[in-house]
Amino acid sequence: MLEIRQMRQFVVVAEELNFRRAALRLNMSQPPLSVAMQNLEAKLGTMLLDRSRQRIALTAAGQVFYEDCQRTMLQVRMAMERARRAGLGLEGALRLSFVPSAALDVLPAILKHFQQACPTVHLQVTAETTARQLRHLSRGEVDLALVVGPVYEARELELIDLQAQRFVIAVPSGHRFAHRGSVRIKELATESFISFPASEGAGFVAALMGACENAGFHPNVVQEASQMQAILMLVAGGLGIALVPASLRLLKMNDVVFLEVADRRAPPSYRLQFAYAASSDNPAIQSFLAVAMQHATPLSERAKRIQPPN
Repeated sequence: MLEIRQMRQFVVVAEELNFRRAALRLNMSQPPLSVAMQNLEAKLGTMLLDRSRQRIALTAAGQVFYEDCQRTMLQVRMAMERARRAGLGLEGALRLSFVPSAALDVLPAILKHFQQACPTVHLQVTAETTARQLRHLSRGEVDLALVVGPVYEARELELIDLQAQRFVIAVPSGHRFAHRGSVRIKELATESFISFPASEGAGFVAALMGACENAGFHPNVVQEASQMQAILMLVAGGLGIALVPASLRLLKMNDVVFLEVADRRAPPSYRLQFAYAASSDNPAIQSFLAVAMQHATPLSERAKRIQPPN
């Protein structure tokens, strides 16, 4: 088999058509280069260089071999560059899962900047509840998940905080609070709540329960739905009210009014986190996290923006 070194030596000789100059480019002496070309011709069983003249020239076989060597050397350089980029997480594939509410808020900007920074990384994205995301991570079916924290079953997982997300209150358009811009959590004590099932998102439900208990009551949950759009549909149907991610206001659903939480002290929020298997060796994960942490709104700035109205 030919060696890359031999092909490179021949390419330089073919370009210079002079052993002395070629040897200088290759940082070697002329006699070993001449011997190397003779050995190459013997290996191929054909003459590549016409040495009958004062200046060497390529034979017909030499011209064909030169062109093929150029293409091969280019492919070798490309392979080396792709391997380097893949090692840096700039090439390859990334299977990303996310909670649907993130698609309305923080995730689009991250995806845009990641595509600009790593255009050759193939992204495969799915939207799932946190519980399903964690199951997919444990089975190796996704590489990286954007989940609602805290994650209580975090064995063998790496968790990276992204940012806090605030709640708003979704009420039917005919509700007694619908005309108000904001409501305190304690005013909801007698309301019927529609909630996310704890089995699908323990962190989200814990944030909801904590907000109500901090206000002095335990919420009366009358319905559960595992999709936020389904929760809004139940609210629109008058079955109850719900604390939902503020990003859901972008859906502008008929017969649903979104109210700000008026509590000034510790307004209810939940946390978005990235989760991935600690054993994963996919470098694209770290590339994506670097972009996400750079282009997501910092927690300190986020806190300033979520202060309730007077």
